Amino acid sequence: MNIFKMLFGAKAAAAPASQPLPAAPSDQPSLEDELNHYSGYERQAALERCAALDRTDLLPLVIVRLNDWVPAVRDAARVTMQHLLPLAPVPQLLQILPNVLRLREMSRSDHADWLQHFERTVLELLSVQDLLDGVCGKNVHVARSCFYMLHQYGLGDRAQYIGMALATRGDTVLATQALRLCASTAPDVQTALYLKAMSSPFGRIRTSALLSLTQAPGGQDMRALALTSLLDAQASVRYLAVACLQTMGEDARISYRAILANPASNTQAIRVSLLSLGSLRAPEDLELIRAFTQSTPPSVRLAAYNAWFKAAPSDKDEIALQAAGDVAPGMQKFACQMVSRQGAFIPFATLRPLLEARGEHYLLLRYASGNKWQWLATIAHLALAHAPHGPPQTYLDHELLRWIRDAHRITGEPNGQQHDLLSQEYAQAALRALLTVHDEQYSTLLTHELALHQLTPAKTPQH
Repeated sequence: MNIFKMLFGAKAAAAPASQPLPAAPSDQPSLEDELNHYSGYERQAALERCAALDRTDLLPLVIVRLNDWVPAVRDAARVTMQHLLPLAPVPQLLQILPNVLRLREMSRSDHADWLQHFERTVLELLSVQDLLDGVCGKNVHVARSCFYMLHQYGLGDRAQYIGMALATRGDTVLATQALRLCASTAPDVQTALYLKAMSSPFGRIRTSALLSLTQAPGGQDMRALALTSLLDAQASVRYLAVACLQTMGEDARISYRAILANPASNTQAIRVSLLSLGSLRAPEDLELIRAFTQSTPPSVRLAAYNAWFKAAPSDKDEIALQAAGDVAPGMQKFACQMVSRQGAFIPFATLRPLLEARGEHYLLLRYASGNKWQWLATIAHLALAHAPHGPPQTYLDHELLRWIRDAHRITGEPNGQQHDLLSQEYAQAALRALLTVHDEQYSTLLTHELALHQLTPAKTPQH
C-alpha cells in the first residue's frame, strides 16, 4: 500500500488543502468530526480551519492532535495551538493546562522543546494570582498543573502556594507534593507549614508532618501538640504522639484514662481513647476497658470489644461470646469475625438458643457453616421448627444447595445429636422438600451423602 494512503487515507493522490475556505459558525459539528477524521489530510485541514476561525472552544480537541500519529498533523496542531492560546480566556487556559502538560508522558514524539515554548507562552497569559486560584480550585488536575507551574518557574511566594496545597481537602497527591517541598524552605517557615499540614484531612500527611516536627529544632510546643494528637483519627499519628510524650517522661495512658473518666467526653474521644489504651496493652487498664462494653452507644461498645482484644488476645473466646450476646448488629458481625478470623470458640449449644430467641436465623446458619454436619443439622432444624416463621424457604434452599455442592470437600463425621436428628425420616423429608423445585440430581446427591455416613432413616414414629 502506498505510504501516503496508509497515513492519510484515500486522499493520498490529492494535494492537502493548504488554504481551506472559512466555514460558517454553524459548522461546529462538522468541524469536530473532521478533527477526528480517519484521514490525516482531513484532520490537518480541520486544524487550519480552527485557527482561521479563532475557535478557542475547540482547544480540547486540538490538544488531542498534538500527539497525533501523523507528524504533519502534530505540526499543524502546534501551530493552531500557538495561534489560539492568546485568544482563550483565563478559565479556558487553566482547563487545558493539564492535558497539554501530560504530553511529557507521551512517547510518540519528543515534545520537550515545544512544551517549554508552550509553558513560556502560558506564563505570559496567566498571572501568578491566576495560578494561585487554580491551586485552590476544585479541579484536582488543574490544581496540580498550576502548582507545577508555580514551582517549576519559581513564581510567587513559595510558602504561600505550598500552604494552599497542604490545605487541599480532596487531593492527597497534591498535598504530598507540597509536603515534600516543605523541607526546602527556611526552618521557621518549615515549622509553620508542618503545623498547617497537621490540619490536613489525610492521615498520611498528618503523620509525616508530626514526624517532621518531632525532628525539627525548637520553636513549637511539642507537648501541647502531642497531647492534641492523642485523639487523632489516624492510629499512626496517635502512636507518634504517644512516643513523643514518652521522650518527655509522660505517660499517654494518664490522658486517655482521664478522657474516659470525664462524663463530658464525646463519643469519638471515648472510642479513640479505648482503642489507644488497648494498643498500649497495660494490664491495669483492662478492667476499665471492659466496663465500656456495657456503654449505651453501640459504637463505644464495639470500640471496647476491639480494645479488649488488643489488650488481651488470649481472652478472645470470652470476648466473642459476650459480643454475640449483644443485640447490636455491629457486635454480631464482630463476634462472627472473631470466630472466623481470630479462631475464637463459642460452643454452638450455647450460641443456638441465644440466636434463635432473637430470630437471628441467618447469623445462626453462618456460624453453623463452619462444621459440615452442624450446618446440615441446623438447616433441617430450621426447616422443621420455625416454619413458616423462620428463614424464607428460598434462603434455606440456597443454604442446602451450598451444602450439597461443598459436602464432598469437607471432612468430618456427625456427632451423636447430629446423627440422631439427620437419621430421622421426618428430618430427611424436610430437607428433600427444600429441593422439590430443583433438579433431581441434588436430591440424589443428598441421599448419597447421607447414606455414605450411615444416616439411614430410623424406624421411628413420624414427628
